[in-house]
Amino acid sequence: MASPREIQAAVYAAAGARDWDKVESLLHPDFVLYEADCLPFAGEWRGKDALQRCAAAMYGTWAEAKVDIHDITGGDTHAVTVLTLTMTPKGGGETFSQTVCEMGEFEDGLMKSLRIHYFDADEVARKAAS
Repeated sequence: MASPREIQAAVYAAAGARDWDKVESLLHPDFVLYEADCLPFAGEWRGKDALQRCAAAMYGTWAEAKVDIHDITGGDTHAVTVLTLTMTPKGGGETFSQTVCEMGEFEDGLMKSLRIHYFDADEVARKAAS
């Protein structure tokens, strides 16, 4: 069975390629993605298509958004991705970057949840509103 780190890397690779069928094959039937309550794409996104729906909402918030993955590490039940998210507000504001850690939790060889932790979620919310 693949490790949490390997599964999380496969989820990111498939999502980056917009291969949503592959993403869904790696997600637990009870999958939940958690975004901070202050964000325009806040909340608990549930279901095997949750990552696709949340990604559409997040990318739709910005004129441009780019993800740079730096590392993925993991143990027996969790994996963490360290990345930089660079965003340009639709209102013409200045492009800015945030360090983000995304923690995946795994059960039965599938990703069961993904919790997104921004360095400063309030800044992201403020700039999204500009």
